[in-house]
Amino acid sequence: MDVDPLADTAPPRHAIESDDEDEYDPSPSQPKPDHLSVPDVKFTGNFPTKSPLLLASGIAGEAWARGADLGQQQGSIYVGGSQVGLLFLPSWTRAVVVVSETFTRLPLSAMNRYTTAVIDRLQPTSFSVLDTYSIQGYISPKVIPWDEAPVRYLSTNAIPISNPELEPFSPPNLLQSTTASLVTNIFWKSLQSTESYVATLFLLPSPKLSVQPPSTIKPSSFPPSDHAQWSKKTMQKLHQWLFDVFGEGENVVQWVEKISGSPRLQTGNKRLARGEVGEGGMYI
Repeated sequence: MDVDPLADTAPPRHAIESDDEDEYDPSPSQPKPDHLSVPDVKFTGNFPTKSPLLLASGIAGEAWARGADLGQQQGSIYVGGSQVGLLFLPSWTRAVVVVSETFTRLPLSAMNRYTTAVIDRLQPTSFSVLDTYSIQGYISPKVIPWDEAPVRYLSTNAIPISNPELEPFSPPNLLQSTTASLVTNIFWKSLQSTESYVATLFLLPSPKLSVQPPSTIKPSSFPPSDHAQWSKKTMQKLHQWLFDVFGEGENVVQWVEKISGSPRLQTGNKRLARGEVGEGGMYI
């Protein structure tokens, strides 16, 4: 072969004579087996069955729980040894309340296992779910400023709420979250059963881009909910809508704005404030 006499270095061996030991393998390394395994889900405490379920997730769940007078924690849901769900049984409602993913975020591989286990263990009669959506990633005919963004909803059935401030979460927008997995599982379960399962997912607007789920179970990297700046009026209306799904909206204890919440949630917030920045990404 021709060799450039002006080259600073000798040509690599494979340029002259190639053999197997010099071949570069460009194939990506395979993920470790533990990254592919689906963790176990364990329940501790007294989890009632055949009751309505309110599951409030992430930063929206933490913000709502601070003013909802939930009482003492009655149980926990662990995924792979990490606490993901907190059980509350307020005396003023017949609903079971689970505050989820305020301390630990789930990877995509664990979401279905977690939500399926919650449905199978609690066997709820109806579902009211709370999460957020990103207004920066939301596709709509017009640009909506943060301070005018509405609360949106997805539901498996018609909802018993008529309010112009509550708007549908419309196509082609998508959600990639544990709460989306929950509602999807409820929908499929209703198709396979003679019973009717009603589930409504309420979504508070978030000014931040959606954060990609972690590759493994890890502490939440959500910012403290104090930075979300949802108004007291919005939270009080949302509180009523969450229980309107169960026919209790006008009779529940009022949501009361609090600067600080329970010691349990305060501890989580402090840990979140010290936590690492989450993995980036946007899903719409």
